[in-house]
Amino acid sequence: MVVSGDLPPPPCAKDVKRRNKKIRMMRKKQLEELISTATRAAHVARDKGFHMVSPEALKCVEILKLMRSLSLSPRLIKETNAFCTLLFLSKNGNPKIRSESRAVVDHWRTILDNRSH
Repeated sequence: MVVSGDLPPPPCAKDVKRRNKKIRMMRKKQLEELISTATRAAHVARDKGFHMVSPEALKCVEILKLMRSLSLSPRLIKETNAFCTLLFLSKNGNPKIRSESRAVVDHWRTILDNRSH
């Protein structure tokens, strides 16, 4: 059997834990960026008028659809305070933003209810 010195050593358990923690932190940061972008777009859409179809309103709706499709843990939802922000967006005057944010709130509410018991 030939032993090559080019092979890297096997990863130890501590490296795996660090890697997972790093990924979780990136997901938290990305979720916070998505929420802030959606909120800013909703504010701009509100300033332009509630019943106008503005690019900002469409951008907010697309971000909300993306957020609904993500698989998130209840801990991440609670840590980022995203649920409160979405409750705020669900009272928006634009009907598209309001309906999509309510759909995300309902989806996240089921995640929080199913996994917290």
